[in-house]
Amino acid sequence: MRGMRAVLVAGIWCLACRVADAEAQSPGGLSPAMEADAEAEGAPAGCEGLLPGPMGPPTGTTGAADSDERLRMEVDGEGNVLLEFANSVTESHRLELLGPSGGLVKTFYDLPRQWRLIAQDQGFHLLGPRSDSDPTRVLHVMTPNGTLIPKPVDLDRVTDVIPRGGQGSLLLRAYRPSEGRWRIDVLTLDREGEQSAAPLFIASGAGPYPPWADVASSQVDSALVLFDSSETHNGSQWSARWFRPGGTAVGPPFVVVEKMPSGSYFRMEPLLNGELGLRSGGAWVGRLTPFHKELRLAPPWLAVQPGFSVSPIRQGRGYGLVRSDSENGCKNFMVVHARSGERCGEVVLPPVEPPCQSSSLRLTRDGTLVQFVSLGGEFGAYSLRWWTGLLK
Repeated sequence: MRGMRAVLVAGIWCLACRVADAEAQSPGGLSPAMEADAEAEGAPAGCEGLLPGPMGPPTGTTGAADSDERLRMEVDGEGNVLLEFANSVTESHRLELLGPSGGLVKTFYDLPRQWRLIAQDQGFHLLGPRSDSDPTRVLHVMTPNGTLIPKPVDLDRVTDVIPRGGQGSLLLRAYRPSEGRWRIDVLTLDREGEQSAAPLFIASGAGPYPPWADVASSQVDSALVLFDSSETHNGSQWSARWFRPGGTAVGPPFVVVEKMPSGSYFRMEPLLNGELGLRSGGAWVGRLTPFHKELRLAPPWLAVQPGFSVSPIRQGRGYGLVRSDSENGCKNFMVVHARSGERCGEVVLPPVEPPCQSSSLRLTRDGTLVQFVSLGGEFGAYSLRWWTGLLK
C-alpha cells in the first residue's frame, strides 16, 4: 500500500511539473478577438447565467494615504462589509461596519485589533484580545446593525479559525496537553457564537511541540484537518482526518502524501461538492473528496491554473479564478468556469485611475469582487474598491 502511495505521489509531482510548464507557455486570458468569437458561438453548456452584465461603478471605495495603515475586509452573506483599519505608527485602530449599499452603519474605536474576522450569513464573528493590556482572546458576535454580543467561549490554544459556510466557525487547536505530548482537536461554533459540542479529538502523538495543522471545509456537514505527521515535523509526511462539524470524526487519520523533501508545505482550498483542493506552492497537487481517503488528481482544467486562486460562485454553479499575485499589473480580470470545467469567459474590471503601480483581486464567499490597488508614491498609498454580490 505504501509503495502504491509513493507511486501516486511521484505521479502528482510530475503533474505539478507539467502544470508549471503549461503556465510558462500560456499567455493567460483571452484576447478581445477570441472573446468576441466565443460570444458569437454561444456560451458552453453550464455557463448560462454565470457571467455578470456590464460592470457599473463599485459599491464602495476606501484606502489609506500611507502603508503604515493596514486594512482588512470581510463581507457577510447579505453584503454587509466589515473593515478594520490599524496604524502601526500611531497605534490607532478602528472598525467600520458598512451596509450592502456601502453606507456607514457604525464605527468602533474601543475594540483592540482583532486576530480573526469571520463572516457569517448575517453578521460576523470577531476573535481578538480582551483589551490592549489583556491578551486573553475573546469572541464577539457582531450583528448587521452593529450590536456587539460577547460570548463566553474558551479560545485558549486556538491556532486557526475558518467559516463554516456562513453558519458558524470552526476553531482548530494544536497544543501540548502535557510534557512531551501533542494533541489536535476542533471546536464548532454556531452562527450565534455558541459551542455546539465538546472539543472533537483529531490526532495526538509524542513530541516536544505540536505539528503544523490546517483545517478546511467547503460545505457545512464536512471538514478536514491536514497536519504534518512526520516524526520530526519536518514536512516529509502529511496526514489528514475527516470530521462532521459538531458531530464525530469519520474514520482514523490517513496518510495523504509521504516521502516528501524536508520542508514541504501544503495548503487546502475549498472546491465544489464538498471537495478540497490540495496545493503546494502554486501547483494543484490533487483533491480530496468528503470522507474518502484517496488523493485524486486535480481536474485537468484546474491543474493548468497554478497562478490562480479558485472560489465557488453563483451558489455552487461555477468557479471564479483570480490571480493570486499582481502579475497583470493594473489590468485585472477574473476567469469564470462552469462547475464542469468549461471556460465561460472573463470579467474584466474597469480601468484603475492613475497613479497605479499594481493591483490584485479577491472574491469573497458571497460573490463580492474586491480589488486592491497599490498607488505607490513616497508613502505607499493604496485603495480598495468592491462590487457587492457581483457573482452571488
